[in-house]
Amino acid sequence: MAPRAERGPLVAVGTVKRAHGVRGAWAVEPLIDAPDVVFTSGAVLYAGDRAGQPVLEGGAPVPLHLEDGRPMNRDWLVRVREVTDRDVADSWRGRQLLVEADRLPPPDEGELYLHALIGMRVEVAGEGLKGTVRDVYDAPQGYILEVETATGRPLVPLVPELLERVDEEARTLVFAPLPGLLD
Repeated sequence: MAPRAERGPLVAVGTVKRAHGVRGAWAVEPLIDAPDVVFTSGAVLYAGDRAGQPVLEGGAPVPLHLEDGRPMNRDWLVRVREVTDRDVADSWRGRQLLVEADRLPPPDEGELYLHALIGMRVEVAGEGLKGTVRDVYDAPQGYILEVETATGRPLVPLVPELLERVDEEARTLVFAPLPGLLD
């Protein structure tokens, strides 16, 4: 038996909005800037739940083999081999489609993928380490970080007014001092 190749971390690249047509296609809201890279015929996506966690079967993520992917207004029309009718497609509404992180194109200079923020150290200028990023939420007003600290899990808005510096090599976010922000 040949050794199994290690799979990189899976990240959400799209949210199924609704079924489209009778053959089981989906209208998918892309969660990345380059959906054409991942929604291409022949690509392998992975099934995710509504929270973006991989759906496992026998301990392994469930693969989805992409038959067709193309832009459709602001969404992408996506069809996978494993979903063949509208009723099954409609049951996927709100679920995430995942891909291996190393399949994504490198981010532009000065940018990071949201999944790269998870696990980064969080510091406050002049006060030192406060915690680590546990999760990232996409709220109507912008991205919000859930930071694991010694006293809890405060939510911190990811806005330029508060974020002073990002050190990708040290995997550190440095925020401006603001009373109560990370207490």
